[in-house]
Amino acid sequence: MKIMNLERVLIVFFLIITGLCKAQDSLNAPKKSKVIFLRSTGLAGSGAFFKTFIDGELVCKLNNRKYSVHEVPVGNHECSVSFGGLKINEKAERNQINVEENKITYVEFFMKNEIISYRIYGKEITQDEAKKKLKKMKEDVKCL
Repeated sequence: MKIMNLERVLIVFFLIITGLCKAQDSLNAPKKSKVIFLRSTGLAGSGAFFKTFIDGELVCKLNNRKYSVHEVPVGNHECSVSFGGLKINEKAERNQINVEENKITYVEFFMKNEIISYRIYGKEITQDEAKKKLKKMKEDVKCL
């Protein structure tokens, strides 16, 4: 009978220790927030997508009139974009964003027709701007 009680005490002790370890892990986990990429423009009728990157990692192949949602750690990140065979302009087309806890950061990507080529670039936009545009767009949930 005493062995059964000892087993119960050990099980309860184990469960308490496991719960404390999980709580400690969640306290040490990096805080995350969301970045939303919007693509409201592009070549009319173009099936080509924008390759979007966060910190150099491909996160989405974004089509016309679509947006994508990405969870990232709070802090500074670099967003960039490429289109078809076009590469990002090393000087101007990388965007530094500061992702804050419990705040969504919105980045819109654009394609501009220039004299002999296209310019693609991203720009951080306000929540108000984004909400207006998001109403006319669909989320791209299968963007890779």
